[in-house]
Amino acid sequence: MTRRELEKFIAYLQKENWLVFGPAENENKEVIVGEIQKSEELILDGRLPIFPFKQFFVPECEKLFEFKKNEVRETKNAQKTAIIGINLLDLKAINLYDQVFEKDPYYQFRRRHLLVVGHSILPGIEDNIFEEKFEEDTLEHLPFDIFLAHNSTLPPLNLRGGEEGLKVFTGSLRGQRILEHFGHKDYTHIQFSGPIKEGKPDPQMELLRDKLKNHHNPKIWEELGKRCLECGKCTLSCPTCFCFGIKDEIDEKGNGERQRAWDSCFFEEFSKVAPGHKFLNTVAERIHFWYFHKFARIPDEFGFMGCVGCHRCTKVCPVDINIEEVLKEIAES
Repeated sequence: MTRRELEKFIAYLQKENWLVFGPAENENKEVIVGEIQKSEELILDGRLPIFPFKQFFVPECEKLFEFKKNEVRETKNAQKTAIIGINLLDLKAINLYDQVFEKDPYYQFRRRHLLVVGHSILPGIEDNIFEEKFEEDTLEHLPFDIFLAHNSTLPPLNLRGGEEGLKVFTGSLRGQRILEHFGHKDYTHIQFSGPIKEGKPDPQMELLRDKLKNHHNPKIWEELGKRCLECGKCTLSCPTCFCFGIKDEIDEKGNGERQRAWDSCFFEEFSKVAPGHKFLNTVAERIHFWYFHKFARIPDEFGFMGCVGCHRCTKVCPVDINIEEVLKEIAES
């Protein structure tokens, strides 16, 4: 697929009433995830969007249902949305959403209205802690409808010129149908075989899991607890943080709605239950909980790490807590 063909494909999606989002520059030349009005706005290079694509899969706040007296009405809403240019790190985060919310009807309804278009250019090493690499055999373990693989011998595609070619893969029947209807038949289909590669488990994952579960080092968490401000910025920017709270908004007549909204385990009230008991009482306990969840509990449950190594949490931390340095300290403790 050439630049011009990709431009036509974006126009085709818009004509078919898809909202199109992808990496784009804001007025400060920062890469964000924004709505693509014109194809030349789309950026397909190694720059990582400041914030992940999480909002499309797990919204910041969503209304689950309304209630009035004895009547309950679900309020599932979703518009066809195509997300073009999701890098491999953020595709791995979608793997986690799909596992965690596998039986969640609200998530599944929204997921059916999303077209996931990945691309192969990875961020630089400063935004790729685990040094992920693109190889075609990794595609069978990633969730996507369409995937655009860039020729590594060519410069990044910026849709502003040139005839750079992209090798096209499909990962779903929907992706195939959309490409066929568009008129592009030069693609290779990849059958999704689950998020975990066959063979031995990731040795880095195994080491971190063992250290956190069997070799607890309180000094690490006490020192981090003295620095952490509990602001929650790391959880907002993290593509794999999915914790949420449930709240009911009720008027004076007893009518209202139930909402699900992002929450953070760094907030003091996060672990509070009736009658006021808290499971996480100190900052040290909360920051340990965050790391334990990503590098021990999620591997135990799903067989892969709950971190994609994008470094977004480090970039937004006001006290410069660097996740890569913390992981090194855990591994060496």
